[in-house]
Amino acid sequence: DDAARVLKPRGNAADTLQPRAFQYEMLEESLRGNVVVAMDTGSGKTLIAILRIQAELERAAPEKLVWFLAPHVELATQQAKVIAAQIPSVQTRLLTGADGVEHWGEQWIWDEILRGIRIVISTHQVLLDALIHGFVQMARLSLLVFDEGWQVGVSLSAGVGNVAEIRRELEANLQAISRTPKLNREELLRYVYKPSLIRLVYPSEVHNTRTSQLVTELSRLRIGLNLEQDPYVKKMRADPAACDSGKLQKAILGRKTYCQEQLKNLNTRAGTIWTELGPWAADWYINACIRKFQLGIRGNPTDLNFFDEDEKIYLEQCLSSILAGITEKSLPLTTEASLSGKVLHLIEFLVSRQISDFTGLLFVRTRAEVAVLAQLLALHPKTKALYNVGTFVGTSSSASRKRNIGDLVDVRDQIGTLDDLRVGRKNLVITTSALEEGIDVTACNTVICFDKPPNLKSVIQRRGRARQSESIFVIMLAEVDDVSIITTWKQLEEKMQQQYMDDMRQLQELETAEEAEEGCREFIIEKTGAKLLLADAAGEKSLTAKVLLPISVDASVREACGQSAWNTEKMAKRDAAFEAYVQLYHAGLISDNLLPIKAFDEAIAEIKNEIAKVPSLVRVAGQFNPWYLVARQWQEPTDSSGLHCFEVSLDCNDELVASMQMLLPCPLPPIPTVPLYWDALTTFRATIYPGSRLVTHSIDLDIAARSTALLLGSIFRHRIDVEKTDFLALFIPSKGEVPKQWTERLAGTINAEKLKQIDLSTLSLNKFGIVRDRSQNGTPYVLRGFQIGSREDEVDSTECQQCKGRGDQEAGLRLQVSRFPKRTDFLHKVSEHNQRAATKIYKELLKPEDCEIDKLPLPYSYFAAMVPSILHRVGVRLVAAHLCNSLLAATVFDDLGLVLTAITTSAAQEPTNYQRQEFLGDSVLKFLTSLTLASEHLQWPEGHLTRAKDHIVSNASLAKAALAVGLDSFIVTESFTGTKWKPLRATNQIEASTGQQRQLSTKTLADVVEALIGAAFIDDGFAKAIAILRIFLPRVWWSDVGDRNEILHSGYQASDTSITYPAYFTQLEQLVGYTFQLKSLALEALTDSSYIGFNVTTSYERLEFLGDVCLDIIVSTTSFNHEPPIRTHSLHLIRSAVVNADFLAFLCLNLHRSVSRNNFTTGHKPNDVSLLETSVPIQIWNFVRHASSSIRRAQQNVLRRYESLRRPILESLQNGPNIPWALLARLDAPKFFSDIIESLIGAIYIDSHGSLAACEAFLEKLGVMGYLRRLLQGGVALYHPKEELGQLADTESVRYEVFRQKEEEKRLGCVVWIGERKVARVGDGVSVLEVETRAAEEAGSILKAERDGGLKKRKLDR
Repeated sequence: DDAARVLKPRGNAADTLQPRAFQYEMLEESLRGNVVVAMDTGSGKTLIAILRIQAELERAAPEKLVWFLAPHVELATQQAKVIAAQIPSVQTRLLTGADGVEHWGEQWIWDEILRGIRIVISTHQVLLDALIHGFVQMARLSLLVFDEGWQVGVSLSAGVGNVAEIRRELEANLQAISRTPKLNREELLRYVYKPSLIRLVYPSEVHNTRTSQLVTELSRLRIGLNLEQDPYVKKMRADPAACDSGKLQKAILGRKTYCQEQLKNLNTRAGTIWTELGPWAADWYINACIRKFQLGIRGNPTDLNFFDEDEKIYLEQCLSSILAGITEKSLPLTTEASLSGKVLHLIEFLVSRQISDFTGLLFVRTRAEVAVLAQLLALHPKTKALYNVGTFVGTSSSASRKRNIGDLVDVRDQIGTLDDLRVGRKNLVITTSALEEGIDVTACNTVICFDKPPNLKSVIQRRGRARQSESIFVIMLAEVDDVSIITTWKQLEEKMQQQYMDDMRQLQELETAEEAEEGCREFIIEKTGAKLLLADAAGEKSLTAKVLLPISVDASVREACGQSAWNTEKMAKRDAAFEAYVQLYHAGLISDNLLPIKAFDEAIAEIKNEIAKVPSLVRVAGQFNPWYLVARQWQEPTDSSGLHCFEVSLDCNDELVASMQMLLPCPLPPIPTVPLYWDALTTFRATIYPGSRLVTHSIDLDIAARSTALLLGSIFRHRIDVEKTDFLALFIPSKGEVPKQWTERLAGTINAEKLKQIDLSTLSLNKFGIVRDRSQNGTPYVLRGFQIGSREDEVDSTECQQCKGRGDQEAGLRLQVSRFPKRTDFLHKVSEHNQRAATKIYKELLKPEDCEIDKLPLPYSYFAAMVPSILHRVGVRLVAAHLCNSLLAATVFDDLGLVLTAITTSAAQEPTNYQRQEFLGDSVLKFLTSLTLASEHLQWPEGHLTRAKDHIVSNASLAKAALAVGLDSFIVTESFTGTKWKPLRATNQIEASTGQQRQLSTKTLADVVEALIGAAFIDDGFAKAIAILRIFLPRVWWSDVGDRNEILHSGYQASDTSITYPAYFTQLEQLVGYTFQLKSLALEALTDSSYIGFNVTTSYERLEFLGDVCLDIIVSTTSFNHEPPIRTHSLHLIRSAVVNADFLAFLCLNLHRSVSRNNFTTGHKPNDVSLLETSVPIQIWNFVRHASSSIRRAQQNVLRRYESLRRPILESLQNGPNIPWALLARLDAPKFFSDIIESLIGAIYIDSHGSLAACEAFLEKLGVMGYLRRLLQGGVALYHPKEELGQLADTESVRYEVFRQKEEEKRLGCVVWIGERKVARVGDGVSVLEVETRAAEEAGSILKAERDGGLKKRKLDR
């Protein structure tokens, strides 16, 4: 409604439809009873009517109708468009005489036409007839709105009249009381402007000094026509039986045939134009009318279907005769004599009124003058460069009205005129009285009446169009006008000026009184000394004020009333503002410094020492060494009965290789089987079976130490000090072997020369130990076989790819051997570049006399080589176990592996790391934090909640928490290599356990906390996750999720009884697939903060805050639990894509439910009505309650883009290889579309007592879950084009240059630079994000083509 769009402070050109206080005052009055809103034209009465209709729909039964009445069709049509646009949640119906309502004589017709309709817009007569004939019952109407209500039984004369009498008559006819803003009168005076009145007097003149050639010819033609040739006369004479002699005689004598009437009408109009505008105007008008008639006959005969064919031919022949030699070029505007003095004065005034932002209306009497003046000003050399002229005339409501050849203006050409005026494409519109009432016209700064207005009503309404600051209202008058008329207009002018001065004087008096009246109340915070004075807060002292804060503020503190009565509005408002401030402080929404709380804002928190700024890298404790605790336990007095024995087996391909018993002074947590990668083709598996306490004293610890030294010495002989045997892990042979005998039997070596004396064919190679070449300082070898002879080509090489021989060529026994691997790390697979070498076995031939062979069989040496890797796995498991037994003692984990994964970084190169669990834990943390804050602080607005949540979940906060409890020492960062491994000894571990430090990033510390939260959630849901949070963030009041859900539910349950649920919201429930038990939640979820009216709840921001984390955790858990598991980076990309605001906005627009609606066509016979049942889509955004023009415009604009983008976006989502980032960006949907999706999720969550399954069902219906499954299944590229382009550019920089392409279209373009090369250019964009995304897509395609196909780099002209 443009009536409210001008309500802005002087000098401010902002365009807004935000209702103001005086409009809400009128709304409240209307809710109390029948009222006549008495306000100036342009002060926003239509907006008040819309707010009142919305309020009625909130509380009326679904079968009730709201009926909006307008005095004429043009106004009814325009208001129908406005109402339908402002209230899209219900169906509206426009009914006019053109619909043939006079023929609807059956009840069923009306029932079908009005089925599903909640708002009807019509003229008065339509409703009156329906009521008289009983088709519509008065009881069915819940609200009647009369637009231009003064016309109901009141007729304003040209004079001023008795205002009091007129008001009494109006109130009696409407059974209503007149109301005008009183409480907010000061604001009304500031925001509604009255124009200055200017009388533009032109001289009277005799216009026949130069005649109009075509007017003369047309008059001569009419007089000289032979009526016997007229088609009507000929038709009557040709059929004597049907001829009515009386009618024929009357037509001939009165020259009243249809063709004669057309010529007469054209002649009359042309004469009027000649008089008013001058001879050129009359000639141009006649020429244009005849040319249009001729064009209609030849080009589009349907435009002339109101003529019979004979009449068309006859008129065309008559009119063509007067245009001989006449063209438009032969009618130039050459001299001022060709125009009237009135027009010349108008032109001079328009030239003098040159202002940069000129916006004007020019009112004339007739439609013909509209067309001619528009052409004249467009051609005249003084005005054609200054003004872009448009035209606007009224339309007829009668379907049977015949058109006239003098109707030069085609109403089809004026469809976009008012929009063009609004956006500046046109700056002057010439119109008839059609634009006086109600039509949606932008505020103008110039309104000109080319003729005297016919009455006071026209003066008031036309003047109301000049609503900009410092605007003018011009009335053109002739010098010789009747003196009484001049006096009348002078009196009118004086009254208008007096009224304006009275208003301004009243405003000045109010401002003076405000300066004189001051208060001295104060409010002091003792803690800080902060002071609030009455002057800082915002008769007979009879004025009091009430503050209404935005509905984003909790209802308990939304209103505040002043304590005193005052002389002025200003002081009354300050008093109320003072009380509001105090009230907000006591509610915890104002800080101790009397400043708005920025909950846990980082800068304030730093000052308060709530949180210290933590550098990106911090020095932390060294990685916890679990063997230190084992060493301490070895040093405690004990005997063998206190030891724990674990069977450790080593197998390969399900065959046992070797097994030993491992003795420790402490129990071990369960340890999964450890894969050990011998080479690229061979994998061993070490299994540590659950241990048991030794109950006998038969084991000698010295013997156990000797057996351990024997085992490890076979591989690490140079790293063992034979005098230091305080091993942390002792190894003895498995059951069935006596440790002492086993050690004595297998200790030492044998000289390989003894093999010459043995029958080698009877020996198993596994019985032999490692072969050591004494000539090479005991280099270890694996015995592969024996060779008799010296020629290398005779060596059996079935297992080797290359054999080497050393020494002389003497014949004799040779040992066929391969080197024992130097690898010490068997926990990690062989790297790709080493795989080929690792799979080859290089055999050599050694002479027996140079070698000795260990008595310990080779399988035990294999076992010994694996011991460092096995003990490393035991060690990290002990780290996790000690963490659970100390810091996490209050939380019992069923799966220790989850804890180990959570504390393991990727740098440790363990089989798992924290990244996937951190992804899940991040979502769980945000969900629990948001739920806790929302339920703990029921009065906090969304901004407070968001800042508090951001503080709690921030990396700095979590890192600080990790350091505070000592989690840093448990984080596993060291990667096992085994390169410098030495047997673990008690003395060494104790000596090396103190004073070690390392550097970790704060992000790693925070990530590990989130990973532990994720581990707890996987292990046992929210309850265990909360237990973890109590450890790390004890200052937050964590409690059971169910308790939090009930607090939220109870809070809404308490207020639900005061809410009236609009009947049309049942369609919303059907649309989202959920029926709300607490109806206030559905209302709040779709109430914008701009909405103030009946049925006020709180705005949707708090629910959106909660719904955001509900959406996040549903998407995160679904993605995390997918099989096979998704890698971490892809999880983040998938989640970002699915919770993306543009994607959610598209789904919001795409989800719809079809509601039936009857369209109709009406014939000319009674009850000749054809019904066509159609469907109307109902979408979620239709139900949003707001009072913001920016939201409405955004909804309408994005809906147009959605219609063109829907199919390609759906196709891409269903079948495309990429996420349609560019298409979604082109949709350019404002954030509130995605916000209402999240607010609905939050509403469903609370209403269902915390059921995430109910939220997921809504997401399934919306389409979120289906697309999530498609992304999880793979086959869709996940990277955003800009991210992908950054990867393709590698080390080169990527730069985007955005430019405005067409100023008038507001289109954007973008150029992408890779390094110093211009790679791609796109245009025709609607937003920066869209053009950058499209440009990145194109640049990425070019780089891929260059990379894959070797294409030359494409260069674009700068």
